[in-house]
Amino acid sequence: MSTTHPDAASSVPVPSVDTPGVQRSDQILLAAIEVFAAKGFASTDVQEIANRAGVGKGTVYRHFGTKEGLFLAAADQGVKQLRAAIDEAAEAVADPLDRLRVATYAFLTFFDAHPELVELVIQERAHFRDRETPTFFDRKCDSEQAQRWREDLARLDILRDLPVDTIMDIIGQFLFGAVFVNYFAGRKKPLAHQSEEIVDVIFHGILKPQVADRHA
Repeated sequence: MSTTHPDAASSVPVPSVDTPGVQRSDQILLAAIEVFAAKGFASTDVQEIANRAGVGKGTVYRHFGTKEGLFLAAADQGVKQLRAAIDEAAEAVADPLDRLRVATYAFLTFFDAHPELVELVIQERAHFRDRETPTFFDRKCDSEQAQRWREDLARLDILRDLPVDTIMDIIGQFLFGAVFVNYFAGRKKPLAHQSEEIVDVIFHGILKPQVADRHA
């Protein structure tokens, strides 16, 4: 992890392999996320991850094959955590626009709580440039909630006549942009505090309604 953040590998305890309900592979991935984020992909020794997870180095390789496979699995685990946080927040919300607002807040809150995953996004781009789509931007494994949002937004007659996937892509780019700018700039204001501003711009743009009408 960058010097603007504490050493994550020493700040988040990993449960022992005997903890009920915790799978060994999940423990290894949790340790991998923290160590990769703290040390960087190139400087990480798999033995460090094994030690942190409380398993043997051979166990790590049996689960994930290679250091590269472990890193990509750790990034995928981060995506699953992000989507689970968004899905949980939006599950009880019926109105599609309110769901979008809640999902935006959950997205930003998640990265406030897990800046180490921003490091994984950066490292994946640096060390796995041959990948067609980085893990955090791959929509092949979109959640059921994401599909529900597509369906809900497609039925809304208050949106501009744009493909729903285009709308979702732009929102995603907007949100990831906010995450990266805050992370690199070292801003202290929590991302979640910017949620309403971001939602307002997404919904209403930057032009006054009458000006927007003239330029439509």
